[in-house]
Amino acid sequence: MIGRWLRLARGQVRVRVTGASLPRFLNVCALNNLILRRMKRTDWNEMYCVLSVEDFKKLRRYMGRTGCRVHIVDRRGAPFQVERFRPRYALWGGVLLLCALCWIMTSRVWSIETRLSSNLPRAEILSQLETLGVQIGVPRRSINAKQVRWRMLQLQPDITFFALNVQGNRLVVEARSVVDQPEMLDEDAVVKVVAARDGVVGNMNVQEGAPLVKPGDAVQAGDTLVSGLVPPTNETGRYHLTHARAEVQAHTSYQVEAKRALAVEKKVYTGKVKKQYALVFGKRRLNLYFGSGISGGTCDKIVETKTAWLSDSVVFPVSLVVQTYTYYERKPAARAAEDVGADMLSRALSAIAAGMDGTVTGHDYTVTEQDGAAVLKLSAQGLEQIGVEALDDSEIPETPPPPQEEQ
Repeated sequence: MIGRWLRLARGQVRVRVTGASLPRFLNVCALNNLILRRMKRTDWNEMYCVLSVEDFKKLRRYMGRTGCRVHIVDRRGAPFQVERFRPRYALWGGVLLLCALCWIMTSRVWSIETRLSSNLPRAEILSQLETLGVQIGVPRRSINAKQVRWRMLQLQPDITFFALNVQGNRLVVEARSVVDQPEMLDEDAVVKVVAARDGVVGNMNVQEGAPLVKPGDAVQAGDTLVSGLVPPTNETGRYHLTHARAEVQAHTSYQVEAKRALAVEKKVYTGKVKKQYALVFGKRRLNLYFGSGISGGTCDKIVETKTAWLSDSVVFPVSLVVQTYTYYERKPAARAAEDVGADMLSRALSAIAAGMDGTVTGHDYTVTEQDGAAVLKLSAQGLEQIGVEALDDSEIPETPPPPQEEQ
């Protein structure tokens, strides 16, 4: 198979040989090392064979000795294809342009994807990367990932992990930041358990420490529930300090009052839709519309960017931006207080549940209409864990000396 491809690369011709002296023709080819392939004799004075282009050119000088005539039947191979396409300058120009485009697409960065922690400023990080030479259209070889990483860790102290991953002509920027951990108190520290909010103590589960309240007691935020100073359990015992640990379930209450206007403006779409198109080549934008992208009147604007992908790692440096404007008119509308109140109640209960370490056990509410607005008054009850740890500054009291016996 490899030998056949090599022969096609050099070129070969299929010829028809006619004449009364075919044996003399074969002898001349053998004496001059002219290789004949795929020979087929069809008559006493006719045969077919295949020669390379080089052997065919040598054969011309020996034809007078053979008394035969040679006719070319077929031509195959790269030299004939090149000769065939030589006048087609547009085709060769297109091939060269395609090669240039492939080189440009694969040698530069045409897409930047960011995978950042939610608390990191994406726009600021991209701006800093641009000042360091990392931007769309930059050659891949010019990106020094180690140097950029070192500079970004200096510019963004909150970043604990930073990486640049080049995938084809795509660049993936990954960054992780410091996550604020809750303050952990030293295990050996003297700690007490205090109330995080007002409530009535329900259940208590004390692992360590001295409880100062019991179920049914009303407490306020900041009151000590379990002390780190543990009194002696008998007459000969002593006070000692410990790290108090406890779970304190309490019945809590929340009061919420909210107001929302009943008169609103409703969107009524007119049916008018306008689209604007633009092409983005790398960082350059070509608007295919007249004027600016700011549309007058009231409308919803949706911007879509469509990028052509050859694969996950190869992106074309051309994107189509479609801006769709859907126009509407604002018309006044009135809502019923009951409908508005249901939504207000749902939002208020969700906010209470999100801010508590427990569950909402019940609620009472009223919705009234006052001065064109719906007024919600909500009283919610919950059962939640209110015990939180805090440093205890208690000191062990001095033990009075034992009484002396009278003699």
